[in-house]
Amino acid sequence: MIAKGWLFDLYVREDVMVLWFRLTGGELLCLTDFFGYRFYAHGRPSALRTLERTLGHYLRRSNWTERIEFWSGKAVPVFELEVRALQKLPEIQRRLADLTETITFYNCDLAVPQYYNYERQLFPLAFCEFEWERSQLRGLKVLHSPWDPDAPIPPLKVVEVSLTGHPQIPLDRGNGLQVTYEDRVFELDGLQPAELLTEFNRLITRLDPDCLLSQQGDGRIFPFLWRWYQKEKIPPALDRDPQPPPRRRVGEGRSYFTYGQIVYQGAAFPLYGRFHIDRNNSFFFTHGECGLEGTIFLARLTKIPVQTLARTSPGTAITSMQLDRAVQKGILIPWKKGRPEDFKTAWDLLVADKGGLVFQPPIGLRERVAEVDYASMYPTIMVKHNISPETMGCACCPEPVVPESGANICRRRRGLVPETLEPILKLRAELKARVRAGHPRQAVYKAMQTGLKWVLVTCFGYLGYKNARFGRIEAHEAITDFGRDKLLLAKECVESRGFQVLHGLTDSLWFQGDHLTEDEVQSLLEEINEKTLVSISLEGIYRWIVFLPSKVQPRRPVANRYFGAFLDGTLKTRGIASCRRDIPRFVREAQEELLHRMAGAENRRDLERQVPELLERLGDYAALLKNGRVHPRDLIITRRFSRPLNQYKVDTQSALTLQQLEAEGLALHPGQRVAYLLRDGAAVSPEERVVPAPFLTGQEPYDRKKYLELLLKAGEELLVSFGWNYKTLQSRFL
Repeated sequence: MIAKGWLFDLYVREDVMVLWFRLTGGELLCLTDFFGYRFYAHGRPSALRTLERTLGHYLRRSNWTERIEFWSGKAVPVFELEVRALQKLPEIQRRLADLTETITFYNCDLAVPQYYNYERQLFPLAFCEFEWERSQLRGLKVLHSPWDPDAPIPPLKVVEVSLTGHPQIPLDRGNGLQVTYEDRVFELDGLQPAELLTEFNRLITRLDPDCLLSQQGDGRIFPFLWRWYQKEKIPPALDRDPQPPPRRRVGEGRSYFTYGQIVYQGAAFPLYGRFHIDRNNSFFFTHGECGLEGTIFLARLTKIPVQTLARTSPGTAITSMQLDRAVQKGILIPWKKGRPEDFKTAWDLLVADKGGLVFQPPIGLRERVAEVDYASMYPTIMVKHNISPETMGCACCPEPVVPESGANICRRRRGLVPETLEPILKLRAELKARVRAGHPRQAVYKAMQTGLKWVLVTCFGYLGYKNARFGRIEAHEAITDFGRDKLLLAKECVESRGFQVLHGLTDSLWFQGDHLTEDEVQSLLEEINEKTLVSISLEGIYRWIVFLPSKVQPRRPVANRYFGAFLDGTLKTRGIASCRRDIPRFVREAQEELLHRMAGAENRRDLERQVPELLERLGDYAALLKNGRVHPRDLIITRRFSRPLNQYKVDTQSALTLQQLEAEGLALHPGQRVAYLLRDGAAVSPEERVVPAPFLTGQEPYDRKKYLELLLKAGEELLVSFGWNYKTLQSRFL
């Protein structure tokens, strides 16, 4: 039979791939397909013969073939081995690990659904014409491109699942379930486990959602439901697949160190035949502000199944796109990164390893300031200058081209990384243009381009990541070399036109001058574009902008603490209280209100006239705090904690909160956030100092002095340029 439809879901079950299609008529069709997983080995013939004998019963076939070696770009003979049973892959990989001293392995640890997509040129929600017989897929043709942002996808029925109480209180501690579909809300509260499971099954069966969108689903809902299903011996209705793959142990995430901090990633609880996306365990959906449309679009581009993509990092996303391109070009994908960093003298390190360029700003308020920034500067540098791990330091093009370090880059062979990035840059530029033009689908396009932004931001850092599949520190350093050079070129162009550069940060410049107009700035940007070969654009012209000092050293400027108002009254803020997630909502909203009042000012004189009004409004907020009229939930402080409770030697606020949570059986993991109310910071009893957010009733007293301190420090950030610091505000309002 021949049909048309969208590839809805894809996963491994035993030895076959399971594919769910949404047909054009709306029906669902589940098919299976055989996938011969192939990996490659390179080594001495005797070692390869031993490998073949060792893995004989795992293999369907083996033969010699040629593939392209990544670093040299040359075709090399390799031994190709095709796996007989997909479920045996983990066991095969464990056996291969013992043979890496004599044999180099390639393509042997790729995620099976992605590898299947790479080989078949499939992707999530691909619109296909396919042939099938007796539930077996016989042939398939993809009819739309994943790069088409307007490619139609089927309408998805989305049902939301959340807890009725505080999200840190699990189901087995008296919390209930809330199921929402469109404007209908179903609450499953106060039920015994068997009753709750039966009612939940009934709702899922009746609603039959394509996507379950949850709050705390991975960590606080589905692991508990799963254990109850097993204990009560009630068949779950979570999956559409009547025989889903066996689930591993659920509910255990991991804490890991990245970019200078500990973060926690919850264990995934995917569904089979429908999607499950946890807002609290998805970078792209929530923190990356991509929503469902942006997440699906990225899944299509990366060829990672939707549920998996929702839980991955941008680095994993860009790596998948590189892996896909490598498979298409027949490039061997190393199992483990084996190329060490090239030897460098101390002088070489001093020259090359400098990072981005920063010009520290002057502290205080400046008027009529332009901000310009390069669009996707580092990714564009990679594309324009062909920077990729395998193109650095090649033998065929010895001429030095990298500024400062003098490193050379291949001009004959197109690098894998720039080849992957180039279409992403073009697509993002197109989507941004559609958003600026006010396209009817601009909200969807904005979500899509935001996802691409995160992928592009990450690609630079991943080149320097020690375990990156296609990483090399020399390529990472070359990019920053070019970046510093291009920012300096831009600075010279700005100053040649009589402007004063106030601030510079990696790919952005702030400058002012008496003749600053949009036409003059646009003319300047054209000159910079021509000289640097990287597109630079006007972020905006500020009526006024305030550069703030360091909190620790008030006389020292910092690069990322400022706020200002553009000519149209739009505000831009960085590094102040209203930008921080650990600041109580009451304080953030107070600062935001004052900022919006300031946004109407045209210049310093207008701002100075506003100061009495701002002080009066700040006093209103202070009075609410002093009179105990602020709801405790608006004063919750949220902090990320970095170590297990037993490693805290001092009773910090986070440690005291953890103690109370663990005493009630509510264990958290390093990298997660604790939320609490400051009750009385001077209390003799540690338990009286903080109240964990899950235990709040709304009637608790709070530490008025401490919260007033936070409020006045937020006020100081806005008023310090007009002579009001924390001490003078304190003397006025305390």
